[in-house]
Amino acid sequence: MLDTTRNSTKTIMFAIVIIAALFISAFSTRLPWGIKSTCSEPSSLITFDEITNITNTSGVPVPHGYDGLNWENVLVLNGLNTSNPTSGYRTGVISPPYLAFDGWGSPMTITNAATNIFTINSFYSCAAWYDNITLEITGTRDGTTLYTKSVSLFTQSRTFIKLNWSGVDTVNFNSICEWCCDAKHFTMDNLCVTLEK
Repeated sequence: MLDTTRNSTKTIMFAIVIIAALFISAFSTRLPWGIKSTCSEPSSLITFDEITNITNTSGVPVPHGYDGLNWENVLVLNGLNTSNPTSGYRTGVISPPYLAFDGWGSPMTITNAATNIFTINSFYSCAAWYDNITLEITGTRDGTTLYTKSVSLFTQSRTFIKLNWSGVDTVNFNSICEWCCDAKHFTMDNLCVTLEK
């Protein structure tokens, strides 16, 4: 009887170890939401999670030089700690807990801090407050427009925006909503870029 109890205990412990190993393996390669957490080589993943540890804020500016880029009117906040749980700030989090957004709903700009050009590959985005916001993205080099794209954004679903725009020195983001007043913010997380040498 004692041997049977020991064998049952060993079997249960073995099963627990296997389940725990599978759980850890699954979550070490994927985010909790099942979204890929890496960029294709040679791109770099920008998650905005190392900028601040403030959890209750209306936004902290992304400093110039962060991950080799300059940031104009780009703020970060803890999307999981937002006061409105149904806002796009919570939905937009890909790599917890921080994400970027356009301060005051005004246009934001990213430029390369070290060299003239870079490639913007992709990012995840959603509307912060209202559905059907249009995000207009423009990639330029020396003031000449090379690329443009418009995307509709929603508060309760993330949009994966794939650009693969190479040879740009500036990327502008402008959110448009005729009836939203100033509440036309959008989010950005898991930005993939390639800095040109």
